[in-house]
Amino acid sequence: MRSLILAAFTVVGLSLATACSSSSDVASSSDSNIVGGVDATGAKLNAIGSIGNKGADGSFSYFCTATLIAPDMVLTAKHCATEGPPENHRYIDDDDVYFAVGPDSTKPIELVKAKTVVLSPIDEGGFVKYGSDVSIYILEKPITDVKPLRVIKGSLGPAEVGTIYTAIGFGVRDRERNSGQRRAGAVTLRAASGQPLHAMFENKDAYYSYIRGMEGDEYIAANQSALDEFWDLTLMDSYEAYVGLGKDDAQPCSGDSGGPLIHKGADGELEVVATVSGSFKGWKYPCSLLGESYATFGPKVQDLLRDTAACKGVPIEGSCDGTMAVRCVSDAEGPQKVTRTDCALIDQTCKVDATTNKAGCADPDAPPANDGGSEAGTDGGGDAGAPGSVDAGPG
Repeated sequence: MRSLILAAFTVVGLSLATACSSSSDVASSSDSNIVGGVDATGAKLNAIGSIGNKGADGSFSYFCTATLIAPDMVLTAKHCATEGPPENHRYIDDDDVYFAVGPDSTKPIELVKAKTVVLSPIDEGGFVKYGSDVSIYILEKPITDVKPLRVIKGSLGPAEVGTIYTAIGFGVRDRERNSGQRRAGAVTLRAASGQPLHAMFENKDAYYSYIRGMEGDEYIAANQSALDEFWDLTLMDSYEAYVGLGKDDAQPCSGDSGGPLIHKGADGELEVVATVSGSFKGWKYPCSLLGESYATFGPKVQDLLRDTAACKGVPIEGSCDGTMAVRCVSDAEGPQKVTRTDCALIDQTCKVDATTNKAGCADPDAPPANDGGSEAGTDGGGDAGAPGSVDAGPG
C-alpha cells in the first residue's frame, strides 16, 4: 500500500500551516511557529477528496489529494499517478486506486474505483522532474451527488502575481504529522514565470539568511548543492507557478499533492487554477520551507482536459484491443468521440507503431520459419553454398 507521496529532495503535499513572511518582511525563527490551517468540512467542497488504496480489511489509506472535475474525472498531480518519466509506470497497474468523497479520509462517504489514468504529455523539466505535473483518473462509475469543480481555461500568468488564492488538501497539519482531514488556507501567488526565488528574496545572501534562521547552518551544509540549485529554479512557462511565504499564507505539506488551488470565477463559481506539485522541506518543520510549486494548465493540459472529457481516457494515438484499433478522434479532425476499427475485416491486425506510438492496421506477422530444415534438393530461393553470396570478412 502506497504511503504519502514524496518526490526526490522535494516533499510534495500540503498541511496548510501558517507560513512565514515574504522576503520583504521575513519572520525570524522565534515567531515562525507552525499553526494549523482551518477545517474545510462543508459538503459544498466534497468535490475535493483524496485518492488512495484499500487494504485487505477494506480500510482506505490515502496518498494524495484530488478534485472531481466531472462526474467520472478526478484531477490530481502526475506524481500521484506514476513513478515518473521516462517509463511512467502507473500506480494503478500495481494496486487498485480509489477516489474518496468526504472531508475525512478515514471515514469516506463514498469510495469509487478508478479504471484508468491519463497523464500530461510533457515529461521533461519541472520542479519535481515530471514535466507537467498533471494527471486525470477516470472513475469506473460517475459520482452523481457531488457537484464537480470546473478548471480554468488557461494558465496563471504575470497579471495574477500577488493574488491570494485558497489551497485545500488532506496533508500533514502539525509537527506530529497528523493528516487525512480536509483543510484550507490562503496562499499568495509569487511567480508565474521565470525564477521565483529571485523574485521572493532580494539576493542569494538574503535567501540563505532566511534558511539559516529557520533551519541553522548544519542544515545548509548538508543541503548546499540542492539549495544552490533551488535558488536558480526556473518555472516551466504556462505549466508551473509558485506560491507561498506571503504574509499570513498557509503552508503546504506531505499528502496535499495534487490538491487544488481555488478561486471564484466571474460568475461566483469555484474554479481550480492549479494543483500542488512540490516544495523544499526542512528538518525542523514538516512542511514546505520556501514556498510551493504548483502545476498550471497550459495549452497541452487544456488539450488533455478536453480530450479526456470527450473520450474518457482513450488516447488519440489509439491502442489495440485484439485486432481492434481503438482511438479518440482529435478535436482537429472533427467532433470528438471514440472509434473502433476491426482490422481483421480487411485481413490485417492491429499494431502500435514503435516510432509514432500510434495504433493502426498492419500486415500480420509472418509465421515462424520451419526449424526442421528443408529437404534435400529443395531450392530455398537462394544458392546458400555459392561462393561470394556472403562477404564474411574484409577484402
